[in-house]
Amino acid sequence: MELVSLHTLARTEEGRPLWLTYKLLCRQGRYGILCYLEGVDPVRHPHSAAAIEDLCSSRREAERLLRRLAQRAVTPQHLPDLIWEM
Repeated sequence: MELVSLHTLARTEEGRPLWLTYKLLCRQGRYGILCYLEGVDPVRHPHSAAAIEDLCSSRREAERLLRRLAQRAVTPQHLPDLIWEM
């Protein structure tokens, strides 16, 4: 179940806009995060979306992490590596 969504605008190396969406998910009392690139087909571009489930037991902690990811414009391909550093 989706609880919260955040959106941010990043720029590619060429300066083109890159819209990122972050969603806070809840499953059986545990919280996770979904991150994806807006307008990109995940079937054709499998690295355009990433989800990490069962990440936090506290909604407050998960929302804080979600905001930090959005502020830093973390892309889906980097989410699995960076989430543990935050």
